[in-house]
Amino acid sequence: MTLLGWPAIESQEVNGWSVRFSSGITRRANSVVSTTMPGSVAEIEAAVDEVERRSAERWLAPTFQQWLPASGSWLEGYAENATGGPSEGSSEVPSAGVTTAAHHVESEAFFEGQQRLGSLLERRGYEVVAPTGVLWMDREDLPANAEWDRRILVNETLSDEWLEAYVGRDSGSGPSGDDSASLMVHRRLLGGGRSRFYSCLDEDGNIAGGAKVSLVTPEGSTNTYAGIYALWVREDRRGRGLSALLLDAIFNHLVRLDVAGCWLQVEERSTRALSVYRAAGFSTVARYRYLTRAH
Repeated sequence: MTLLGWPAIESQEVNGWSVRFSSGITRRANSVVSTTMPGSVAEIEAAVDEVERRSAERWLAPTFQQWLPASGSWLEGYAENATGGPSEGSSEVPSAGVTTAAHHVESEAFFEGQQRLGSLLERRGYEVVAPTGVLWMDREDLPANAEWDRRILVNETLSDEWLEAYVGRDSGSGPSGDDSASLMVHRRLLGGGRSRFYSCLDEDGNIAGGAKVSLVTPEGSTNTYAGIYALWVREDRRGRGLSALLLDAIFNHLVRLDVAGCWLQVEERSTRALSVYRAAGFSTVARYRYLTRAH
C-alpha cells in the first residue's frame, strides 16, 4: 500500500519490479521497488541493467529500495513463520501488509532476495542512503479524543496556496518564477490518488504547516488505510508544536473516517520527527534504505 499511497507520475515494470519516475522529485517516487526477485544472479543483473538504461534516458540516477526486516516487529515474525502460516495469535494478514514493498512479505525468501539485490548493487558501486522506517498505528490505537485546533483546515483537493507554501517551506518566500516546472511536477505527484490536505494557519491567515493524507483501499479489501505524507512546518514556525497540532487533527479526522490503520515513513536521521511520532503512538514495523549511483 505504500506504493498506492505515494503514486509516481510514471510507473513501469521490469521483470516484476515497479520502476517509478517523477522527474527526480523525491526518492520515493523515483526508485525501484522489487516485490519479486528473479531466480538467478544473471536475471537480477539483466533487470538492473534495464533500470539503469531507463534511468539514463531520463537523466536520473538509478535508485532502488532495499527492504529490511524490523527486529521485534510482526514483519519479522510473519516472515519467519510464513511456511507454516501466520504466527500464533496473529491475524491472517498482519496489518494488511501495509509496511511491505507491495504487500508481498510471504516468506524469508523476500528478505533473502532483497539482500542479494543489495549486495549486487553495492558491488556495482551503489551508495546506501536515507535509511527509513515505516511507522504504523492500528485503528484501536488512534487517539479517540484528539482535538481539532481551530487553526487547522482540511480540503479534498490540492490548492495553489498549499502547494506554493509546501515548495517554499524551507525558505519562507515561496517558489520563484524559475520553479514553474518543479511546481508542475509537485502538483502531479502530490495530487495523485484519493487525498486530504491539512493546513495550519498562522495569525495572518497564511499556511504555516501542512500534511497530505492518502486514503487507500487495497484491491479486494473493504478496509481503508491512511498514509500520512508530506507533513511539514514552515522554517520560521518550527519548534512551536505545529506538527503535533497537525497530527491531532489528522487523528481526529481518521477516527471519524473509520480507517483500519495508518502509516507514515520517516528517515532514521530525523530524530526529532521520530520522537514526535513515537510520542503520538506510532511504532516502527519495517525498514528500508535506498541504493543509488550517480548517473
